[in-house]
Formats: sequence, structure tokens, C-alpha cells
Amino acid sequence: MSITCFIKLCVVAAVFSLAGYYAMPFLAMGGSPEPSIFATGLLIGTLFGGLLVALNPLAKGSKSNDNVLYVGNIPFNAREDEVQRLFEAYGTVKAVRLVTGGPNKRPKGYGFVEMDKAGAIEALTLNGSEFGGRKLRVNSAKNKTTH
Repeated sequence: MSITCFIKLCVVAAVFSLAGYYAMPFLAMGGSPEPSIFATGLLIGTLFGGLLVALNPLAKGSKSNDNVLYVGNIPFNAREDEVQRLFEAYGTVKAVRLVTGGPNKRPKGYGFVEMDKAGAIEALTLNGSEFGGRKLRVNSAKNKTTH
């Protein structure tokens, strides 16, 4: 569970605790339930918060990158617009990002292409094809956390 999920869970628990604190006096039939109000609200909040986290597919790390392609072995002199033109033959290109690094921001020879899903599947056929005198490596991008 990420820290943001944990914070959301705590917020939901606190909201239910406060709701229980203010609603319980109206629902209580005699006696003094104050000591258990906070604990009850916290329990209910935690249960509902946990349910929300469990049902949220992004919280479980199942974010899909099916439409993002890793492109490796790109010529160092290639420009983003050239890579975009190459991939546009297979579908709509939403974004191209060539990775650069070091103090001179030189190209590292790889990048990412985001396309519509059908186009991304078709563009996988570019794997092993020549571009600028180099054989491209094209496959589905993976999240860093899944390596």
C-alpha cells in the first residue's frame, strides 16, 4: 500500500469517526456511549477505506501501459518528429519522448512512444526493423515498479 493510499484510509477513518461522534448522541438510547464512539467510527472508517482501496484498480498497481511502447537502439541523431512519423504508419501517436541524460543532455538511444491501443499492438511489428542504420527494439513499456 502506498503512502497516499494510507493517508486516504486515515482520512476516511477520521471522517467516519467524527460522523459517529456527532450522530451517536442522537441515536443513543440512554447510557453514555462516548468512549466507544471514536473506536466504532475508526473501525467503520477503516473497513470502508480498505474496501475503497481494494476496489480501486490504480491503488493495486494494475495501471496499464498497453499503449506505451519502449523503443530501444534509436540512432543518437534521431529527432522526436522522425520517430513519430515512423510510428504514425501504425496508428495515432499521442506522445514521443526520447530519453536524454548527462550534463550535455545527449540522447541515450531509447525512448517511449504513446499510441492508441490498436496502433501500439500493430507497431510492435517494428521490433527488429531498421531505422537510421540501427535495428530497433520495440516492446510494451513496463512500470519501473514491476521490474
